[in-house]
Amino acid sequence: MDDLKTTLSKHFSAKPWSRPAIAGRRNPHLHSDLHLLVDEARTLFKEKAVKGPGSFAFYLGFFKRLGVQKVRQLMAEVKDSKADEPGKLFWWKVKEYLKK
Repeated sequence: MDDLKTTLSKHFSAKPWSRPAIAGRRNPHLHSDLHLLVDEARTLFKEKAVKGPGSFAFYLGFFKRLGVQKVRQLMAEVKDSKADEPGKLFWWKVKEYLKK
């Protein structure tokens, strides 16, 4: 068993490129709660678009209009429903919400 100094030196060396890869490392481009939510939604809905509908900017625009709390609520409803196509259900719920 390694002592504390050895263990810490493995993970916090002076050269960041020499650190072992840590699973689930934070993406530096996702710097706000809203960005993390957009990334989670696009991953859940398997979106890969770079421009237009399905892109990061498209989701970000809608999520800003709806607010973080409402998006979290809709995402939770979609996850709980176990729908075959969660993306379609989510956008239907968004459309119904915006009609009000």
